[in-house]
Amino acid sequence: MENKPKDGEVEEYDEVFSYTAKQAEEDGILFDITNLNKEWKKGLFNYVTVNLLQKGYFREQEISIPNILDLLNQALFLVKSKSKNFKDFDHFFSGNIEFPNGDRKEIFICQNETGKFTIMLPEDY
Repeated sequence: MENKPKDGEVEEYDEVFSYTAKQAEEDGILFDITNLNKEWKKGLFNYVTVNLLQKGYFREQEISIPNILDLLNQALFLVKSKSKNFKDFDHFFSGNIEFPNGDRKEIFICQNETGKFTIMLPEDY
């Protein structure tokens, strides 16, 4: 006779693989934006994928702070509008933003293991 979980219970499994945001940062996949300004640790976001940053958020190999602030503001507006002013909060959001070159493209905003959110392109998901 097999032991199956009862309603509301979760089966336990052996973890096969784990890859943390810190490891992704060390591998150059994620960039911790709170390193730019320690006050940003109070905010909703802590990581942006390097792939997304390459879409106009670097200027001569350095992060463009005005462009990052624009990204953060657009991402925050997206989360605010999709969550009905933060009342219907979720762990995943998506929508279009305007990139520094004027193009409008979709981004994903996903909650990570820190409880904060990572901003990324759909192909980074």
